[in-house]
Amino acid sequence: MALRIITLVLLLCSSQAFAGLFDAQNKTQFVPVDQAFAFDFQQAEHKLTLSWQIKPGYYLYRQQIKIVPAGADIASLAIPKGTWHEDEFYGKTEIFTRQLNLPVSVNAAGKGSSLSVTY
Repeated sequence: MALRIITLVLLLCSSQAFAGLFDAQNKTQFVPVDQAFAFDFQQAEHKLTLSWQIKPGYYLYRQQIKIVPAGADIASLAIPKGTWHEDEFYGKTEIFTRQLNLPVSVNAAGKGSSLSVTY
């Protein structure tokens, strides 16, 4: 009888520890996007420079950078070459680490025009 009680106590203790292991896996340790990819821009007349400071351990996918003008005409983007990376979601793809500066030339812009930047 004493052996059954000890076994039951050990089973309860180990199941709580076992459940604790799975709880830790479900908690994400990712930082918010605006902290992982600090975005800023500079404008000098018809030239924009879009800048990302990328937190160590994170990377920005080259193929996911999109710029859509509204009420403006921009030159074709010249996104620099990234580093090749074998990704679990996209396969072999180009990424950026640490920082990225992307020049954008605005050919024409009307009043209230804007650019939508996604990444």
